[in-house]
Amino acid sequence: MDYNLYNTIKVLKKLAGSGNTSYVSSGELARDLGVSQQTASRFIIELNEKKYIERTLQNRKQKITLLEPSIDLLYSELNQLNSILEMHQEFNLKGEIKSGMGEGKYYISQEGYMAQFREKLGISPYPGTLNIKIYPEYENILRRIRSAEGIHIYGFKDKERTFGGVKCFSGRIDGTNAWLIFPERSSYTDIVEIISDKFLRNDLKLQDGDELNVRVTLDH
Repeated sequence: MDYNLYNTIKVLKKLAGSGNTSYVSSGELARDLGVSQQTASRFIIELNEKKYIERTLQNRKQKITLLEPSIDLLYSELNQLNSILEMHQEFNLKGEIKSGMGEGKYYISQEGYMAQFREKLGISPYPGTLNIKIYPEYENILRRIRSAEGIHIYGFKDKERTFGGVKCFSGRIDGTNAWLIFPERSSYTDIVEIISDKFLRNDLKLQDGDELNVRVTLDH
């Protein structure tokens, strides 16, 4: 991304504080960016056209909301800096177990995925996923994990359809090794899917509604 546009996203996030929406005039934004008002307006228009922000006019100010691509970009940059500085990145996620739609078994069982799981993760996963709805207070951590590089599992095609790529991150649940998987090019969701070579529900005696703690590392 163009540096000026990226810097504008950073300034907008700073103005928004803990949220993603700020109310700012072109003049105020220009001052914070150190550019002319005309240039600041151009940056905003371009970010809006590229779907990085949503912009509406209210009185003499603009209501600017950072959209998912902007937030992902910021967390991706944070992860890259931590990797460059060789900082250990381990996080704790907490949520509640939920039933899925039964699709996990179908997808995980595809040989196009299974072969890569065996090669890259060193496991033959149990055919299915454990789904966890992450608590709101862990949203920033979840976003950071989702924006990291992870271990890439490539998409593939069979005779009937196309299967998309996924990213995997190493985790532990009560001392049991597991992997968090995130479909690529998907919108943000607070549901995390977990795979393991064990039937986690059975081995850990888990039920829907149980609170679960997952330790996740971004180092690999």
